[in-house]
Amino acid sequence: MSITTVGSQLIHYEVLGRGQPLIFIHGWLGSWRYWWPSMQAMSSGCRSFAFDLWGFGDSSKAADRYTLDAYVTMIDQFIDQLGIFTPVTLIGHSLGAAAALRYAIEHPENVDRLAAVALPFQGSLINSRLTDSDPDSFITKVIGKSNSYSEVDSELRKTDQQALNSSALELTTYDFGADLAACTRPTLVISGDQDVVVQSPSEEQQPNSSGDGRAYVTLDECNHFPMLQEKAKFNRLLLDFLHTDESLADLALKEHWHRRIR
Repeated sequence: MSITTVGSQLIHYEVLGRGQPLIFIHGWLGSWRYWWPSMQAMSSGCRSFAFDLWGFGDSSKAADRYTLDAYVTMIDQFIDQLGIFTPVTLIGHSLGAAAALRYAIEHPENVDRLAAVALPFQGSLINSRLTDSDPDSFITKVIGKSNSYSEVDSELRKTDQQALNSSALELTTYDFGADLAACTRPTLVISGDQDVVVQSPSEEQQPNSSGDGRAYVTLDECNHFPMLQEKAKFNRLLLDFLHTDESLADLALKEHWHRRIR
C-alpha cells in the first residue's frame, strides 16, 4: 500500500509498470482495485497509477471533499504530489470519468488523451438509487451479485455512504455532453449497453463535433464494469486507443464492439 498526503488528508494509491504515465480513476462503486487487471495489461509499456477518491477505499474520509470540484482538484494534487510527468492519459469510470473529463477541460496542457468509461452524459442517466442507497444494498438490489465482482465487493465496506450519495446527487444536475463537446484532447468514450448504473446514451444524447478526435464505443451485452466483465476486449481497446494518432482514424472497428467517430 502506498500513501501520499495533501495537508492532513491521505491519498491511497498503487502503481505498476514503466513507460508513459496513465492514471486510472474509479467510480461510485469500489476503489482503485478493480483497475488492477487493466494496470497489469498496460504494464509493459506504461506506468499506471490508480488512487482512491476521497471517501472511497483507503483514502481519507472528509465530507467537505465529496464534490466534483474537489475530485478534480484531487487529480491535480495527486499528479503534483507524486511528480508525475505530464501530459498523462486519464482513464476514468462513472464518477471518475466525470472528474477526469472536467480536469482535461481545465488543464488540457496536462492531458495527452482521455478515456471515459460509463460517463453520465446527462444527470438523468444516473440511477437515482445511488443518491440514497448504501453501496452493498445498491449492488445487491440494482446490479445483482451475479453482475458484480470480487474486486468490487471486497472494497464496498470501505466506502463512506455520504461520498456515494452526495456526489451522485450533485452529478444528477450536470450535462457532461456539453463538457465532452468542449474537451480538446483525443477522447474515447466507452459504454456498456446493459449498464443499469449509468445508462448508455442514445446517439441523440451524444454531442456533435466538427472534429475527429472523439470516438464512441458501445460494448455489447456489457454492464457497469466492462474492465472486469470483458477484460481482454476492454484492455485491447485501451491499448489501441493509446497507440492511434490524434484523429483516432486508426481505432479499428472490432468484432465485439461498435463505434462511431466524430
